[in-house]
Amino acid sequence: MNLNQRLLLLTGLSLASTLTSHAAATRIAYVDAFATARGNAFTATADNASAVFYNGAGLTQLEGTQIHGSVYAVSLDYSADTTLGNDDMDDDFQAVPSAFVSHNLKDTPFAMGFGIYSPFALGSDWGSDANFTLDPSVPYEADLAYTKYHAVLAWQVTETLSLSAGASYDETDVKLKANALKFDANDDTVGFSLAAMWRPSEKHSFGLNYQAKTEVTYDGNTTLHPEFFGPFAGKFKTEADLTFPESIVFGYSYRPNEKWNIEFNVDWTNWDRVDDLTIEGLNPLIGDISYDLDWESAFIWELGVTRYFDKGWNVSAGYTYIENAVPDQGFLPIVPDSDRHAFAVGVGRDYGNIYWQLAYQYIYASDRGVSGNDKPTVDGDYDLDSQAVAFSVGYRF
Repeated sequence: MNLNQRLLLLTGLSLASTLTSHAAATRIAYVDAFATARGNAFTATADNASAVFYNGAGLTQLEGTQIHGSVYAVSLDYSADTTLGNDDMDDDFQAVPSAFVSHNLKDTPFAMGFGIYSPFALGSDWGSDANFTLDPSVPYEADLAYTKYHAVLAWQVTETLSLSAGASYDETDVKLKANALKFDANDDTVGFSLAAMWRPSEKHSFGLNYQAKTEVTYDGNTTLHPEFFGPFAGKFKTEADLTFPESIVFGYSYRPNEKWNIEFNVDWTNWDRVDDLTIEGLNPLIGDISYDLDWESAFIWELGVTRYFDKGWNVSAGYTYIENAVPDQGFLPIVPDSDRHAFAVGVGRDYGNIYWQLAYQYIYASDRGVSGNDKPTVDGDYDLDSQAVAFSVGYRF
């Protein structure tokens, strides 16, 4: 590995290990730059160490040891047009890093991998003077960090079939701000994953990936501000239960020859698990503060294609359609969900022992009208016009 390649590897892994794990979204499905460039259609391919996230069974394809780091940076440019006026969410780029390592156990059918990544995150700030804060209980800022430490063991059962199972230790903390209150808490939990990859021939590959739900009880403090709660204000030891849902992804990859890889994925997330967020432990005269969410299960549809060229170059393009999971009644501006279209392109190069990938993504959603909300100040039209960039770098030995 020459000096330039070493610098490229060190720079990429440094970014992946130091940037904060925040993003303006709840589920982070974009972990690897190559997958992002392909519209995230990667479950039936999963041919680098990020397979720990996309499909652990894919680890059996990898030889030796591989180190892989990625950064996905997104700017979500949301705007709101309510009956009270116009508002814009902070659209600064927010980075979600990840790091993976894989190892194929020589002369055995087993491989293993380990990853640190954020499957969920939230970073949104409308400002305390947003028009919908006329109702002081409506949160205007949210900051959710969820970090998963995920170990996977993969087994090549036959020449065409591989299976995997994984276990994870997860850490999470959340901060919510409304003009009337502030909630700050954290918790940890455990999770697991199951995956399969079947390649009946060189041209066809099928992948299946299951990520289990996790349940947390956020323990922390809630501050009630005196200008809204008067003598009942103060700082209280509180807790709130929340379930992060399971997801299932099925993928099919068609490779007519060694120069092309075309893949289609269907990704389902069971957002029905998210019913409400209730803050318990406040002044008994105030009672619990609850936000009824009533989210609904939703699909993500992913299509991607990669063209491989001489000297290790590749070019990819992809399209993703993301279904809305948040109904009008429980809609909150801190999670301004809507039906979204994501278009991506990317370029990369593989030198043999080192490789890199760069991707650009444009995200568009038509105006979403919200009416009949539990918080009438939230009713209005919400618009998204956003973009993201991703970079990955890896080293094999």
